[in-house]
Amino acid sequence: MTTERYDMIADERDASASRATSKGLARRDKIVDTATDLFLAQGYDAVTIDEVVRVVGGSKTSVYKTFGGKEGLLSESVQQMCTNFLIAFNQLDVSRLGPADGLRVLGATLMRTLLEDRHIAFQRLIIAVSGRFPELARVWFESGPGRSRAAIAAFIAAKQRSGELRPVAPDILAIQFHDMIVTNALYRALMGEKPAWPEVERWIDAAIDTLLHGCARAS
Repeated sequence: MTTERYDMIADERDASASRATSKGLARRDKIVDTATDLFLAQGYDAVTIDEVVRVVGGSKTSVYKTFGGKEGLLSESVQQMCTNFLIAFNQLDVSRLGPADGLRVLGATLMRTLLEDRHIAFQRLIIAVSGRFPELARVWFESGPGRSRAAIAAFIAAKQRSGELRPVAPDILAIQFHDMIVTNALYRALMGEKPAWPEVERWIDAAIDTLLHGCARAS
């Protein structure tokens, strides 16, 4: 066999392996996406592997081999959703904005995501399974609130270094700002009483004013 012929066969083998890998990854993504939709719509307990397979096709054996069962599938779903929900937030560049404007953009972008119907369903799912799967709840916290708080803290720290804010623990300030804008709105949304956006904007502005100026009467 000539060197050219050997190289051609090797290239064809590599291309075939690449197509097989791409096909496998696409199928894996489809399984996770399908399971995610079912978990959000029905809750963890109501969903079965049989139902996922009916939608996606294939066999239960392949699903168990890939994910180890329904809990593994839930874990993949949660990690993927945590990543997807914060894409817009993580892509923000507010480094050139002042403290108030930067916090306003961070807060508004975050709240638009958290008040999406899909995210509300995700929150309900996490609350429902957190008692049985505390590690999964930890993954959600670190990938969700933990990451958004860290981004807010990084912005505050940058403004402290530039002298625009006084040096108070940025991680604590980030938690306070995050929770002031998130908690009430999210609780109401979970109860089916999603607040109107102008109301959310007022809460964001009030949180910014409290963070930057406090509530004590000027002496």
